[in-house]
Amino acid sequence: MEQRVTSTPDELPAAVQQYWDARPCDSDASPLPRGSRSYFAEIEKERYAHQGHVLKLLSEIDWRGKRVLEIGSGVGTDARQLIARGADYDGINLDEGSNTLTRRALAAFALTGRVQAMDATAMRFADATFDAVYSFGVLHHIPDVERAVREIHRVLKDDGLLLLMVYNRSSINYQLEIRLLRRWGVRLLSLPGAIPVLSRWGFPREKLERHLELFRTLGSLSDEEWLSRNTDGPDNPYSRVYSRAEVEELLAGRFRILRQQVCFFDPRHWGPPGRLLPRPIIRFLGRRCGWHRIALAQRL
Repeated sequence: MEQRVTSTPDELPAAVQQYWDARPCDSDASPLPRGSRSYFAEIEKERYAHQGHVLKLLSEIDWRGKRVLEIGSGVGTDARQLIARGADYDGINLDEGSNTLTRRALAAFALTGRVQAMDATAMRFADATFDAVYSFGVLHHIPDVERAVREIHRVLKDDGLLLLMVYNRSSINYQLEIRLLRRWGVRLLSLPGAIPVLSRWGFPREKLERHLELFRTLGSLSDEEWLSRNTDGPDNPYSRVYSRAEVEELLAGRFRILRQQVCFFDPRHWGPPGRLLPRPIIRFLGRRCGWHRIALAQRL
């Protein structure tokens, strides 16, 4: 059977840009007035309450006095952490929506940094500009990720650091939830009362309705498109997952991997049963089969 895709390979970069321009990462995590100091503070509180490993990762590197590039700043939450830790900060996003919110976040907290629209696969920085590059949850959304890695290598100084997070292929999220349960579950959404029940359990009603609409319109999707539509929203145009070996292959010849780890099992994906899980079990599942595959690497 021919695999159906939403966008052709040539159209994907524009589709990715348009998608994130309309919904910068985490921008819907607070109902407060968008762009206000309290809006950004609530997003920060929500992010680190569930992803405390991000703060731990940032605390393990001395950012003081380092010229740091963040690829994909979202609404500037991690940017503020990097600047507070002494980084000389540059942030880039393909979409202007994320750039605008990151600038407003820095201004709201009186922080200094440079934020601009730029394609990670064709950066306008000179060679050997940065001491470190940070990209948390972005490279897996770049169709030509190999070219982005070449650019990261180019703009890093000798022995410069790269800290990245990509979605983990061996995670519960991918192997069980996305590949199996959601494939089966989307067919049940059309049953009377299914969506109201799931929404009462904490699953976003709007997303459930959109998944059902797409299933009725498009039918069965290719594995690649199904993955994309089940990571960051039903209309997300592109996502990938990575195994340990795939990260090694992506960085081979340009970086020496200092550490690779997985973390972050999110019990909110599992409704009431997830809320009953003890914290030690949640931490154990995160370390063994978490959604975030993190690599710290050094430029060769």
